[in-house]
Amino acid sequence: MKLFYYVDPLAYEPSMKKVREKFGMHQEVDEDKTILMLDDKSKIELVTGSYDPGHDEKALVRVVLIDATLKSFFDSVFGEPYRIK
Repeated sequence: MKLFYYVDPLAYEPSMKKVREKFGMHQEVDEDKTILMLDDKSKIELVTGSYDPGHDEKALVRVVLIDATLKSFFDSVFGEPYRIK
């Protein structure tokens, strides 16, 4: 399941930190993109976020879930997804 969120720029960093700390994820930062990963991909495959303050009005976050029961947690952190695949 892929979840796509628009996130307020002021909430972007704290929200990504909350997810990273809750699941003990590794973080990689590449310019305006943040990637959170786990060694064990049995529940969460990947969380990516991007925000460029010079060009973007909102931050974009994509969550790739293996365990669909975690959707409610991500919705509580990032809000309602604008798209679900």
